This record gives sequence, C-alpha cells and structure tokens, in this order.
Amino acid sequence: MRVAIVGDYPLNETVIWGGVEAAFAYLVKELAQLDDLELHVVTLANSGPTAANGHAPNGTTFHVLPPFPRFEFARNFRTYQARLDRTLAEIKPDLVHAQGATDHAYGALRSGYPTVITVHGVQSEDSKHQGTFRTRARKWLYGLLIERYNLSHTRHLIAIGRYVAEYFRKQMRADAQVYFVPNAIDESYFHLSDLGTGSTILYAGRVIRRKRTLDLVYAFAKVAERMPSAHLRIAGEYDSEPAYGERVRQQIAASGLTDRVEMLGGLSEHAIQREFEACDVLALPSIQETTPMVIAEAMAAGKPVVATPVGGVAEMVRDRENGFLVPVGDTDRLADALLNVLGDPGLRARMSKAGREFAAEHYRAASVARRTRDVYARIAAGT
Repeated sequence: MRVAIVGDYPLNETVIWGGVEAAFAYLVKELAQLDDLELHVVTLANSGPTAANGHAPNGTTFHVLPPFPRFEFARNFRTYQARLDRTLAEIKPDLVHAQGATDHAYGALRSGYPTVITVHGVQSEDSKHQGTFRTRARKWLYGLLIERYNLSHTRHLIAIGRYVAEYFRKQMRADAQVYFVPNAIDESYFHLSDLGTGSTILYAGRVIRRKRTLDLVYAFAKVAERMPSAHLRIAGEYDSEPAYGERVRQQIAASGLTDRVEMLGGLSEHAIQREFEACDVLALPSIQETTPMVIAEAMAAGKPVVATPVGGVAEMVRDRENGFLVPVGDTDRLADALLNVLGDPGLRARMSKAGREFAAEHYRAASVARRTRDVYARIAAGT
C-alpha cells in the first residue's frame, strides 16, 4: 500500500520542535518497519538544515516542497495546493494521511485522494492564549475557518484522544469514521536511565502564555522556600513569544531564584532525553492542551507528572496514580503537588511504575504503527 503522509516533518531529526513534529517523526520511523507499506513524506522546507528529496535509509521517500509564500491563506493556499497536487500525482498514493487539521489537511482533502486526518491540536482554542490581541484574533479566525472546513469534509479522522473527538463532534459530517489511535512515543524513551536525585523539576515545552510557565515559577518560589535542594529546569524555546519569555526571566530574578532555575532554551532530542533522565517530576501547568506528547514521554521515562486537567490531559494523568492534577492558576496546589512528589520517594516510585505501565499500554510506537496501518487498510478497502 502506497501512503503519502503530509505535514510538518522535522527534517533535521536531531532537533524536533514541538509535539506534532515529534509525533510525526516517531510514527514514520515505526511505519517504515512494516513491509506492506511504501511511505512517502511530503513536507515543507524551512530556514534550517533540511534533507534533500529522495530516499531515506529506512526506505521512506521524502518530498520537500518550498515554504508557504506570503499571504498564502488569503490566496486560499493556491500555490501550495498546486505544488502538493503535482507531488501527489507523481506519487500516486492509495491514500493521503494529513498531520494536523489545518493547512496540510486542507490541501490533502482538496487533492482528490482518499484522506485521513490526525488532529493533533485545536487551533481555534490554542489561539485564545497567544501573544497580542491581534495575533490571538487572527489565529483564532484562521483556526476556526480552516478547522471547520476540514472537519466538515473529512470522512476519516484519527483522534489521538477522546477530547479531540468530542470537541469536533458537532462539526463533523454524519458519515465520518473516527479511529482512536494515540500518538507514538519513540522506543528510546522507555529505556532511559533514572538519574533523579529527588530534587529536580522539569518543564519541557515552549515558554508561552498558553503553557503558563509563569505559574510554575510562582509555584517554584514556594517549593524553594520549603525545600532548599530543589531546582527547576525549563527546557523550551522562548522566541515564539519573546515578551512572555522575558516576563518569566524577570520573575525568576525578582524571586531571587537565578541560582535555582535554569532556562535551557530549545534542546536537541538527545539533550531533552538527558533532562528526562535527570529530573524527578515533570510539571505542565497549561491552560489549554490536547494530549501533550511531553506527558507521554515523561511517563514512558518513568517520571511522575503534575499537570492541569485541561483538554485531554485528564485522559493521560490519573490523579494520585501516575501524577497529580491541579487547577489552572492555583500555584499553591501546584507547589504542594510538586513537594509531595519530591519529598516522598515511595510515592515517586509508585507513580513511576504506574506511568510506565500506562505508557507501555498506550504509546509504544510499534503498536501505534500497526493500528495506524490497520486504519489505512480499512480506508483503502473502502470500509
């Protein structure tokens, strides 16, 4: 079966920006191990190092298109659609798998090939918590319009969690088929060492308003008062919302925490895995999420998670079993939960075991790839 997977692929696989790129890369890596698939990845070039068009060592064929020209949304993605259509005509796929429910899904659906969409996030919700009012309004309208079109036109949807399916239920066509397949986590995460010392909190993700990194800094100031050995490591780029990143830096300094909190910036895949090995708990105090890859990665690495019960997070974190769920913005509860994990080795060990078991059941890449291949087979067979 010949499959074209379309989306934002990390062509420099040593540096993966965000959960969608990670999910895409891990899935392709594992699908390439299946003998009955011929894989083609269609993605866009960027300003960094990129792979050339052609075959990768695992047998996948890459088709790298130029980046979107300016005002492409206003022109109804005319240039991208023409480039995508030409590429798909060369590939002649049995089906197209779009990663995300926005621009790439829009092009895939209009290409005329059988298409399945994996929804990784809810753009119209994420945009409510971004940057300036102008940015929020523009991205909210963009997300609303393009997601509404795609979800009302697709016949096949891969939902990575129940939250996605329920959120878009009213927008989907009556005959749409929904397949529940979680994101894949690279097998390497299941084999990381545990080098934690009982004192390190890790935040892994972009430093942006939606993630509410500032809440974590406020909470950590309370943790630091009660646990002098505690440290916070913030792993994630802060160029997306530089003003917010600067507020985080200023608050760290104002709280006298510069020797206890380190902002690491964006990290390579190898470096972020070393952070997972060294930490004792992952903190994610977001106000909006779908099913965060970083939570699945933390559980695969055997690390408890303290997070907010937003979006699909509560499907992943079982309160007091593999982590703690705390209300958005409640920095006292956030601090207490982090102290509970750091201060109780027995609790940490129980949560670690529960998290690994949950991750092994849901996120092992080989299992996710087989389930995805089964979805392809059903679509190709017209069932």
